[in-house]
Amino acid sequence: MNHLNSTLLEGILVADPKRIDLTEAPNGCRLVKFDLASDRYYMDRDGKKAVETLFISVQCWGNLGDRCIDLMSKGMTARIVGRLRLCKWQSAEGGSRKSIELVAEHVEFRRPRSKGRPDPALEILEGSEEDRERLGEPEVLYAF
Repeated sequence: MNHLNSTLLEGILVADPKRIDLTEAPNGCRLVKFDLASDRYYMDRDGKKAVETLFISVQCWGNLGDRCIDLMSKGMTARIVGRLRLCKWQSAEGGSRKSIELVAEHVEFRRPRSKGRPDPALEILEGSEEDRERLGEPEVLYAF
């Protein structure tokens, strides 16, 4: 039985999405990555407003990634639904490295506000079931 692994994350793109060249991947498998900065506001022990920022990498596979490259850019607000994945790789120095990344299945985003204009429309992108079944995910994601 699979355990629940579902995550909702909202934040600001810190850079434009980037296509990642895969060294060992099934034919036609495409990966796009971007980082989100998600802020949490709270009151500290002294009663002052404080902020904690979490930076997390997002993986978008197949057509979903292609559309993110075409439509999203730095500064946009995005809401991602997906699952967490542990990524492992070898650093250039030979050390073992790992990180947790969010594999997107659903992406919503808004373009930044312009002065004097109302909020832009929300746009929604969905990963297709066909992409998930056809492409899968290679064991080795990318090389640095």
